[in-house]
Amino acid sequence: MSEIPRCDYHIHTAHVGCANETMQVPDIVAECERLGVESLGITDHLNTLDQLDLHRRIREDIEALDTDLAVYFGAELNFDGPDGDFAFSEEIKEEYGFQFAIGGIHSPYLDEHDLEKMVEIQHRHHLKTCRDPLVDVLVHPYWFHKGKFDERGWPWFDSMEAVPEAFARELGQVARETGTAIEINTAANLESARYSDRYKEEYVAYLAILAEEGPCFATASDAHDIEKLGTIGTAWKVAAQLGLTAERIWRPQGAPLAGGHA
Repeated sequence: MSEIPRCDYHIHTAHVGCANETMQVPDIVAECERLGVESLGITDHLNTLDQLDLHRRIREDIEALDTDLAVYFGAELNFDGPDGDFAFSEEIKEEYGFQFAIGGIHSPYLDEHDLEKMVEIQHRHHLKTCRDPLVDVLVHPYWFHKGKFDERGWPWFDSMEAVPEAFARELGQVARETGTAIEINTAANLESARYSDRYKEEYVAYLAILAEEGPCFATASDAHDIEKLGTIGTAWKVAAQLGLTAERIWRPQGAPLAGGHA
């Protein structure tokens, strides 16, 4: 079996405000070099169009890098409502120089707790994401913000048993057909302290079902703190555990915005 490429294509910066001050582009790259990452993507949130100028600053930081590590410029997209769209277009991609986009659902979109309906909403948005031609990677399937559950008094989503196997197989098939990669995410899913060990085992089993349907996968730390970058090793291990070949690990097309000379 070919070795899993050492890539991380979901990393945040302090520019947009969701990551802390440790996440400056030069520091991110230096830490990734130390960790043995070969290729990375900076992918801060682009939830609304007023954030675009902040992304321009990220691009400037990447262009100023002196590194042999391949660094790409991307964005993470979020639906603007339960039946909404992404704040992204071909024109925005071209004007701001985004090289790829990752995206997905970041909310339960429910006023009252209903586990079956919650899972159905997630699944519907996963398929919608895969069918969007501007999205390259579906982010963290079945990730939830625990604080939102706690403040509403909802039971925490800590088992993948609520997700029908049919949903997993349909997602894997649609991702394969559309060429959309599915994310193996560490900080949000596989290495999050918010989830139990049982959940994490169930999540790997869920990824294995997806893998049986033949899609590609993207390895991602989803780091918002410099110390979380090191969790990417778990994504590489899980990719190998799933029996993925290097050809099934997604990478952006084209030359990196910086580096890539090694």
